[in-house]
Amino acid sequence: MPPAQNPAGAFLFILVLIWLLFPESDHRSQSLALSDVAVDRLSRYRDALGIFNATKWGDFSPQNKTDENGDVATAKFLNLTGFREHDGFAWDDLETFRQKGLRLSRHAVPPVDGHQRWDVAQGEALWTNASGTVHGQWLRRPGSVSRGFDWYNLTRSVPGVEWVGNKVEWARNVTGESGKMMLRLNGNKTLNHYEQLPVDMAPLSGGIIRSLRGTATVEDTTGSGLNWEMKLWGVHWPRQGVILMTTTSEKFEGIFALPHLSPGPDFFQSSQMLLNQTLARVIRRKEKHVYVDQQMPWSSDIENPMYTAYPSPHCEYIMYAQVHPPLPPAYDSNGGPPSPIKTEDTIRAIESELQYPVGAPIPKIPNLKMSAVIYSPDCSFFLETKGSPDFPPSEGDHLTGAKKEVHTHRIKTWLLLYALVVFGQVRLLRDQMKESFTPSTMGRVSFGTISMMLIVDGMTFTAAATWVPSAAATFLPTLALMFASFLSMTIGGSFLAKIHEVQLPESRARQTQPPTAQTSNTSTPPAAPPAPPAPPPLDAGPLLPGPVTASTPVIIIPYDQDISAEIADSASAVPLNPTASPRTDPPRASTQLTFQAIIGRFILFSLCISFLGISSSTWYPLPRSVFLNACATIYLSFWVPQIYRNTLRNCRRALAWPFVAGQSILRLLPVAYFWVKEDNFLYANTDTPAFIFLAGWVWIQVVVLAAQQMVGPRFGIPLAWTPDAWDYHPILREDNVEAGGLPIGLVAPEERTSVDRTTGEKSTSHGSGVRAIDCAICREVLEVPVIRAGEEESSVVSGVFARRMYMVTPCRHIFHTACLESWLRFRLQCPICRDELPPV
Repeated sequence: MPPAQNPAGAFLFILVLIWLLFPESDHRSQSLALSDVAVDRLSRYRDALGIFNATKWGDFSPQNKTDENGDVATAKFLNLTGFREHDGFAWDDLETFRQKGLRLSRHAVPPVDGHQRWDVAQGEALWTNASGTVHGQWLRRPGSVSRGFDWYNLTRSVPGVEWVGNKVEWARNVTGESGKMMLRLNGNKTLNHYEQLPVDMAPLSGGIIRSLRGTATVEDTTGSGLNWEMKLWGVHWPRQGVILMTTTSEKFEGIFALPHLSPGPDFFQSSQMLLNQTLARVIRRKEKHVYVDQQMPWSSDIENPMYTAYPSPHCEYIMYAQVHPPLPPAYDSNGGPPSPIKTEDTIRAIESELQYPVGAPIPKIPNLKMSAVIYSPDCSFFLETKGSPDFPPSEGDHLTGAKKEVHTHRIKTWLLLYALVVFGQVRLLRDQMKESFTPSTMGRVSFGTISMMLIVDGMTFTAAATWVPSAAATFLPTLALMFASFLSMTIGGSFLAKIHEVQLPESRARQTQPPTAQTSNTSTPPAAPPAPPAPPPLDAGPLLPGPVTASTPVIIIPYDQDISAEIADSASAVPLNPTASPRTDPPRASTQLTFQAIIGRFILFSLCISFLGISSSTWYPLPRSVFLNACATIYLSFWVPQIYRNTLRNCRRALAWPFVAGQSILRLLPVAYFWVKEDNFLYANTDTPAFIFLAGWVWIQVVVLAAQQMVGPRFGIPLAWTPDAWDYHPILREDNVEAGGLPIGLVAPEERTSVDRTTGEKSTSHGSGVRAIDCAICREVLEVPVIRAGEEESSVVSGVFARRMYMVTPCRHIFHTACLESWLRFRLQCPICRDELPPV
């Protein structure tokens, strides 16, 4: 009787289904309390924008200054969070920050004929669009004053905000002396023109400006060992190559005071004009969608950019970066001074072709290079990029990388090449499936080897399918990679399913075999058949036998010719005593996993590894490196299961050599890209010694597979470590009586008579130790080396290669190795007597 259904559970399931499928409303994405937080935060930003528009250059001067007449100018502060006097920020080093930035700019664009043209915006031509990715090393410099988390009272500075973790060390607090940095910049395509100040107000900004945002990743290598990632917002002056960005949070309204951090009044007026437009537009859009849009504007927190009533404090940053000239000065052909106009035309042609490619001939695209200084006003320290003039180029070259279009082209190229690599893997797998299309050959292939390849191909497909919806310029290459990995995953999955189906009786036989049972796969021929059983006594039962189907088990020979499991199952099903009553024990559930369950475990395992790999980006460098190298080592050990199965089954060769060599090379190529190539598109840290170890480990496995084919799969392995198996390549001796003698049909060598010239006596010899027989498969002569009685065996190597020419069956028939291996691919029976043969 079926169990009664639970109506309450079904009702709840229907409610959950309706809730999931019900269309979203404008107010469903945000709670009322969170909406109140957003409204309050936008109101504060609206007030900050009003204060920002009413300020002028010089209104923020946090240091007391003395002019030429000796008069002392008092410090001035802004009524913005983080820029007020009672906030306690270390603004004493603001002028030092400006001077460090100007020093970088004037060094990047050196003077010409003793005149500094950078100050008047007439220096060398620079990139108009600084969008790209750069990376390099940094050095930490302490500020003039010391600041820590216990210095500030955030409850007084930012009332109405409940801080989490403000009594412990703040995040983004870089404590090491040096480390690595990566900066990803994305500039607005719209250029804004303005009228700059007179020449005597130098430095000048050049008359054009654009908005810019970036993502900085600071790796504290020698300090905490953590990676700090943040978003910065700011502006870019293309003519001067100056980039000024800052972080913004609840305790630091940096974007609203950004012009006051610029090098001079001309930079101030241009940035104030631009930010007045962009900030007002963003605030209006956020206020219009305050109940739907959960993103806090200008947030520097990448992991949690939502509005929150419980923020956590972190160190704030201000970045001044200087873009370096991409091309050297172009001199006149007549030996005149360099022509800035000619260099500028070349740069504009390169940028035009990068943004709107039409196939125009352009020179080699130079790298994007910039120097930078970062100042933390609340944690009081500087981060300066390592390079000239303080360090020679051999020790550091500031921040170098590629422009956005070049970086995107590299990603597209790598994705296409990786797709071709996966297509090559599919081709090799298809050829191997043609080679291993019979149950006998599929039984040789290791299930673990194909499984390891299938898991990685499935992870590649999952990553590509996840990235495809959000891919823009890389959509088509990602789609190609997804299709290639899908082919590899599906074809490999079908091959793995066939292997599992063929090898399932083998594993079932191992589970049902008693612990004391021993396999009879030895190198000796089978023993004599046992004596017939004694007749039963008269009172044992009826004289006439019962129906045939009642006492004789029906054995169905499977297509893989493995009848041992079927015989064991049938024998266990027939009672030994015919008069005994049948057993009434309940049947035991099979512990054998289905193929669907195995695939489910593979999916769960790949998801866990993917999540760990993503989270490892925030780990310390040493644990992250150990984890990635361990994953690569385990993945590149895919030939180990095949080596183990060859040893277990005494199989010399299960896979074709093109498949082995091709898969080894193709699966090493993606690892080599990230482990060896320094300018890979992820800018991951390279580890050449680790890759050399990984490549050596793969080829050690390949060498072991080759040795198993040449000298035997069990060469050098103790016999007690492996189960008994038939040796198809035994050493044949004339005096091997215990082994049952020589194979059937070997012809004795012809006798030869020789006369000694000195004594004249005659002697008879049996010739060489090679005997001949006709192979029953190809009908050609097979010459077999036989060791004569009393002689010692030859060297191991020569004996091994000689034995590989023939194969001896348990029924004492001998054939060519190639002939019998071709025969055993289709059926495990002797071609002569039709006896069952063990697998090769």
